[in-house]
This record gives sequence, C-alpha cells and structure tokens, in this order.
Amino acid sequence: MPLWLLIILLVLAVYRLTRLIVKDTFPPVLWLRDHLVGGWRPLTEAEWRIIRHRESVVGKALGAFSPVPFVMKDVDHGNGPVASRWVDRWRWVPDWLADLLSCPWCASGWVSLVVVAVTCVVVGVPLPILVWLAVWAAGSLIAAQRWA
Repeated sequence: MPLWLLIILLVLAVYRLTRLIVKDTFPPVLWLRDHLVGGWRPLTEAEWRIIRHRESVVGKALGAFSPVPFVMKDVDHGNGPVASRWVDRWRWVPDWLADLLSCPWCASGWVSLVVVAVTCVVVGVPLPILVWLAVWAAGSLIAAQRWA
C-alpha cells in the first residue's frame, strides 16, 4: 500500500475515533463521556423526545407542564445559544482527563498515537514519529470543525 494512502486512511480513522470520543451521541459513549467530562452539553434528540413527550402527553393529563428530569438552559457553545443540560461528572475524575475528553485537538493526539503505533506494529510505518505528527495534525483539524 502506498504511504500516501496509508496516511489518508490513518487520518480518517483518527478523525472518526476522535469524534466518537469527543462529540458523538451514541448512548453508551455519551453516558461514559457525561460521567467523565460533565458540565453543560447540548441536548440529544432522545432528550428532546422526552421533553416533547412530557409537554404533550404528561402535560395534558396533569393540566400543566411537567418538569424535565434534568437541569436545562440555553448555553453558547461557540455557535449561538443552544438548549443544553447539566451533567455531573464522577468525583474521582481529574480535571485533566475531563479536558482531554472534551477537546478534539487533545484527544486526537492520543488517538493518533495509538492508531499509528498499532499500524506500525501490524503493518509497519516508515518514520512513525513524523507520520504520527502528520496524522495528528490532519485528524485534529478535521475533528475540530463545527460541521464535523
């Protein structure tokens, strides 16, 4: 396999894994990230469904609005105010780990290190440190985009 193709595949793998760690709302990953990172995060579609259900079904039955089961407010995450919820992280989680798991640049560095190291052992990579830095740079630039 040509080196340029290997690097492109590594960059895409790093982007995808970084997004899974930092941003995706896949329920098991979201639950773990909520407890490791904590703080304000945008509502997921499932949480919006809970709110709509309570407003329509429960609210009509009780004759009043039923409160949602979590603390909620509009928070500016860099692209204007977004309905968000507060999640508490586990007490034993250090600040550096929470920062690492919420920062695409930081997380992609460690993800790219693991991906390049595994690829180096399995397939072999020439100049692994340079490949790691290049994959980290490209993967983090993609992962940090708002559309990504």
